[in-house]
Amino acid sequence: MQQSYHHNIYYLYIIKLSKWLMLIMPIVALFYNDNGLTDFDIFLLQAIYSISVALLEIPSGYMADIVGRKKSMILGSILGTVGYVVYSFSATFSGFLLAEVILGLGGSLISGADSALLFDSLAATGRQHRYLQFEGRITSLGNFAETGAAICGGVIAVFLSYRAVYISQAAIAALAIPASLLLLEPERDRHHGRPGFSHIFSVCNNAMFKNKQLSSSIFLSAITGVATLCMAWTAQIYFVNQGLNEIAITPLWVTLNLTVAIVAAFAAAAVKVLGNRSALTLIVFYIPVTYIFLGCFPLVPALLSLYLFYSVRGYATPLLKNFINQNCDSSIRATVLSIRNLFVRFGFALLGPAIGWMSKNSSLSSGLILAGFILLFFSSIAAFRLYKFLPESFQNQ
Repeated sequence: MQQSYHHNIYYLYIIKLSKWLMLIMPIVALFYNDNGLTDFDIFLLQAIYSISVALLEIPSGYMADIVGRKKSMILGSILGTVGYVVYSFSATFSGFLLAEVILGLGGSLISGADSALLFDSLAATGRQHRYLQFEGRITSLGNFAETGAAICGGVIAVFLSYRAVYISQAAIAALAIPASLLLLEPERDRHHGRPGFSHIFSVCNNAMFKNKQLSSSIFLSAITGVATLCMAWTAQIYFVNQGLNEIAITPLWVTLNLTVAIVAAFAAAAVKVLGNRSALTLIVFYIPVTYIFLGCFPLVPALLSLYLFYSVRGYATPLLKNFINQNCDSSIRATVLSIRNLFVRFGFALLGPAIGWMSKNSSLSSGLILAGFILLFFSSIAAFRLYKFLPESFQNQ
């Protein structure tokens, strides 16, 4: 049975691949522009996607805890495929909007459930202490996939069309369906109390307010998640604003994701070498400051700062998720991780359009600088809370 639970890790690899083999990323801003969308429209679309994910984050995470992570991921995989099918046949803002809402629903059902299933699968085989290592590997695999996908997406766009990239993306998304069907649900602690909205409220109240160690971990992870998610889209628009085309953007996107992948593959080792204190300091301060660098520096030094940003991102997500998992019960793990993801999505839904609005009405540089200072402010508060309530997280181990 333990060997069967171990196989979950490989199925989670496939699901991660289906989500992160993002053929569309090198050409997404170009595709939107080709269909008449502005910078503000692009950020607005992604904000709506984030809101659609956020609105169901906690209910879907709770559902995964109650009815099972496997069932949640099966439905999410199906919706994720349907979303890209809709994208493949759409050419207007409204069509893209429908696709984003469907993708958002699918994403919310997988978000949180995947990391919870990974931790519980490792716990079922007595290896929960290796979560950071495996989460780093899965993150790395996803970024290696995105790296390879960027090359393929660029090639498809050059020799076929932007729309052909989206059709191919739908086929890749469908890979998650059989993988999720093969998952085995590990035994875990069950909810104490009667399932329902009152229990959801109780879990959220405990995670966000009563359990200070957990809430401080969620807060810093969420702020960092907002910064890294927003950068994925901001970088695309930044490249286009610098006058780059798909031939120039593709190698940049490939090497940026390769940077994340390499660091994430050795996330546990990277944190050990840096020490928790230095690793967290880079997360807290350098990630927000990169936005300011992009807004102030010429292209070449801005790109160098962006590569360091992606290096820090490589270990940031696995490390901060590990803090969350270590401070919550298995019975509520998917719900708690969904709380973190909700904050990320709502944060992006506010920050992304703000950058787009500044780009439209002033300049992209001013939007980036403002975003950097906002993120730095909240990241500093989050770090202070983590140091206050979970001081051992800053101790070098």
